[in-house]
Formats: sequence, C-alpha cells, structure tokens
Amino acid sequence: KEEEEEKMPPPPNLTTTIATTQDDLVSALRLIADSVAQQRQIAANAIIFHPLWMAAAAATLAVVAKLLYADRGDWPIVGTTGAGCLMAGLVVVRALSAGYIEEAERVGTWVWLEAGEAKPDRDRERVVLVSRFGDRVIGALVLEAGVVEGHGQARTRRRATGRIRAWTVLTRYRRNGVGRDLLERAVLECRARGWEGPVFDRDHANSKRLVPRMFHAPFETREKWAKEVLREV
Repeated sequence: KEEEEEKMPPPPNLTTTIATTQDDLVSALRLIADSVAQQRQIAANAIIFHPLWMAAAAATLAVVAKLLYADRGDWPIVGTTGAGCLMAGLVVVRALSAGYIEEAERVGTWVWLEAGEAKPDRDRERVVLVSRFGDRVIGALVLEAGVVEGHGQARTRRRATGRIRAWTVLTRYRRNGVGRDLLERAVLECRARGWEGPVFDRDHANSKRLVPRMFHAPFETREKWAKEVLREV
C-alpha cells in the first residue's frame, strides 16, 4: 500500500497567470458568461422569497380555497387549482428572470471583451487573468485601464485606473481563496503598470439589474461583499 501511495501523482497546482492564448481567453469568457447566467437563479429566488410575492401567493391560494371548497370532496379540485396557480406564478418568475440568459450570451463574446478598445482620445490596455487547477481554468478576471489625454496645447496624461470588468470563479471552487488570489494578482498588475486601483467597473459583467428594483437586495449584497473583499486585498 505504501508503494502505491508513493507512485500516486501529486495533486495539481493552483496557478494564476495572464491569459496569452485564444483557448485561455475562450475559457475565461465561458466562465464569465456562466456567472451571468447563474444570476437568473439568484433573481428567481429573490422574487419567490420576497415577502410581497409570498403574500400574493398565499392570498391567491386562500381565494381559490374560498371559491371552490364546500365540503371534503372538494379538496382534490382545490389542490389541483392551487397547484396550477403556483405553476403559473413560476412561469411569471421564469419570464421576469429570462433576461440574464440573453445577457450571458452577450457577455460571453469577443465583442464584449473588446468593447471600449482604443479610440482617438483614449488608449486602453486590457489584461485577462486566469486561475488554473492543473490544466483546467477555474477562475477569470478582466482588468482594463484607459489613459485619457487632454486637448489643446497642454496634452497632459492622467494616471490610468485599473477597472475590473469581470471577476468570477467556477462554482465548486468558490469560497476557497481562488477569487482572492485573482484580486491580489490584479493589484500587482496595476502596480506594475503604474495604474491606480483596481476598482470594479460600474458596468462590469454582473452589474445588470434585469428584474424590478424591489428584488435587487441579493444582488446588492453580493456587490457589497465583492467590494469589501477587494478592499481587504
């Protein structure tokens, strides 16, 4: 048994590097798109467990029971009708949160990654960081900075600020320090390039709120947590 253990290969290393190949970039975009698509489930839970939604569901079931129940023999029809109402409610929830699938398809593209590239009055530099567990990409961070030039005779250059356009880790590896490692590397990249920051971009990949404002609480909580983690790095 000891000989078998000695022959076992060592566990793969966790490494964070700059993406330099198209395969790395494609893997990073897929992770980012998946993180946006997962927001649909967050949105659905926010709607279903919102006090107003639960109160509406309870009121609907109460009305169904009052209208259809006369004696014990009516319970099957009451139960069937109530279940139908709940299913209709879930269809509404599905429709309200469907926008995140479309947003994921938009984000997981080269067009999104290259958005805001160099313009006449602005030079941009982008760095895509990936974390690997062995050969598998399990985390990604898109860091971008733009240097704005002044106009006229005094063309001064302001110091660039690194902005995080995306930051995500494969679900099963979250809460294990992978995301923090990506942020730490982003800080080092900013310092190496003379950038300020980094900070989260206002229009980062997970910034869209595609459900009514009353259901935004879980998204705001996650946003606040991410900013706190970045401050701690």
